[in-house]
Amino acid sequence: MTVYNLNYGSEAISFELPDKWRVNILKPVDPPPLPLREALQESLSNPIGERPLKDWLKNFKNILIIVPDITRYSGMDQVLPVLYEGFLKDHHVEIIFALGNHRKQTPEEQKSIISETIFETVSCFDHDCFDTQNLTSFGYTSTGLEVVLNSSLTRADAVIVTGSINFHYLAGFGGGRKSIFPGISGYETILGIHGKVFNKDKPGKHPCARSGVLKGNPMHEEIMEGISLIKTPMFLINTVLDDRHNLLNIFSGHVREAHESGCEWFMEHFGCTPEEKGDIAIVSAGGFPKDINFIQAHKAIEHAMGAVKDKGTVIVAGKCEDGLGNADFLKWFNYASLEEMEGDVRKADKVYAQTAYATRLKAERCRIILLSELDGETVRKMGLVPAKTMEDAVALIDTNTDLVCHLIPMGSNTLVCEDVKNTSE
Repeated sequence: MTVYNLNYGSEAISFELPDKWRVNILKPVDPPPLPLREALQESLSNPIGERPLKDWLKNFKNILIIVPDITRYSGMDQVLPVLYEGFLKDHHVEIIFALGNHRKQTPEEQKSIISETIFETVSCFDHDCFDTQNLTSFGYTSTGLEVVLNSSLTRADAVIVTGSINFHYLAGFGGGRKSIFPGISGYETILGIHGKVFNKDKPGKHPCARSGVLKGNPMHEEIMEGISLIKTPMFLINTVLDDRHNLLNIFSGHVREAHESGCEWFMEHFGCTPEEKGDIAIVSAGGFPKDINFIQAHKAIEHAMGAVKDKGTVIVAGKCEDGLGNADFLKWFNYASLEEMEGDVRKADKVYAQTAYATRLKAERCRIILLSELDGETVRKMGLVPAKTMEDAVALIDTNTDLVCHLIPMGSNTLVCEDVKNTSE
């Protein structure tokens, strides 16, 4: 029999699968790393939908750079020293950290994000979504959402928006434009943006508010409409990084066009579409730190759902050595039904409320067996089936039947697509 291996925490687990199961391994394309300095120079000299950065900067003096916070590594500790030395040292530069409604950062954390060199050279500060004295209204979107953003946007001649592309289970993809919304947005604007993932005129989550989808995604479209209200010129720098922080690609230029090009490339390399849906999907989050807690491991469940039939089974290998990821996360499963839960999730200001809702939604569509260190009572409360070994998980399925099984070794980085061939079509 074939022996399969999956990352689980800081270790690997080995197991066999029944002979009658037809096993397909789903992996992303593995693009090689690029030399950062050369790739950045090439991207900024030939940006997408914009003039080369040197030309774009000519008429601007005061430059604001928006940088993700400590929770979203984007490689800016590598990018910014090259960017500053080659393009910005003759400008007045400020850096704002896009905290959204996250906690304040320590100086050491700020330094680690942008490099010691830049930290000591450039003025930088955290965004505060509650500081009304430093927030400005930019108007309203067509849905009636007031776009309130950090006032530093109004003081700058131009803005460089940075981020890193990855899958995002609400906005389709992470990346630069999310550094603005919700990154430097006011609190009520943040709530309004996340609320767009639900249907307007009926219960339930909007079908396009999911990983890998931009067109028709209500959260993404709300973000882009909000950006259109900003009159300060903007230039995007989006990285794509691997787990070891190597640069795989970089997309710079127009905030929309460069982002969409980057997302299309990302989907081509990290999305896959099997010929048929499986009866079973076995997915690993990818090991530590991707499975450090359940909120992180949930990304692998999200990405595996396209691999399995309705009423099928998903086995998730996610160690969750640090528990659920938030002390209040389990409280969201106290509701008697998904419908009762939804009303409060729509108003919640914590993204993990959306994660809890999404978990319950998936558990109603198919059986999810969680191989983890969480106690069985906790797992069952989330609507999932607990298992301590892969053998125990497999034994819960009929092993004497011809079944199609998709094995996904790097679930956090691999999106199994149901019907999405092009992210922007």
